[in-house]
Amino acid sequence: MATLYNPTLSIDLFTNSEPNVSVTVDLKLTSFETFLIENEVGFQLRAKLVRDNAGFNGEDNDLFLFPTKNITNAGTYTFQSTVSYSTLNQDSGSFNSSDEIFANFSLISTEQIFPLNVSVSSPTIEVWPLSFPKEPEKARLLAIKN
Repeated sequence: MATLYNPTLSIDLFTNSEPNVSVTVDLKLTSFETFLIENEVGFQLRAKLVRDNAGFNGEDNDLFLFPTKNITNAGTYTFQSTVSYSTLNQDSGSFNSSDEIFANFSLISTEQIFPLNVSVSSPTIEVWPLSFPKEPEKARLLAIKN
């Protein structure tokens, strides 16, 4: 069966006016899956940012969906996008103002003759809101890998 491994999530908060997010995963295919792709059985790789709501905060929430990639071979796949600060800053309140975010990857078959659904998640990154004195109305974020 196909294997997704080495999932990563990187958030660049300082290069542009909004955060740049990059997620990467490695994909290994079996020889049979490679044969299926060569014979026009479709495989798609999906990636999304997810808010980790473990504990008292309820279920995990999807924050951002990257465009789906059609798979043509094994290798390393990277998804990149600029997202808003508000997308990454979902928690609020006196007791918990940080967000825990991870990337989730899913490899699926688009054909019913070969059902496949494999997924893996990256390590979590903790995101804290910050305010700078010169721009108090525009809260920034600080991302810390756990």
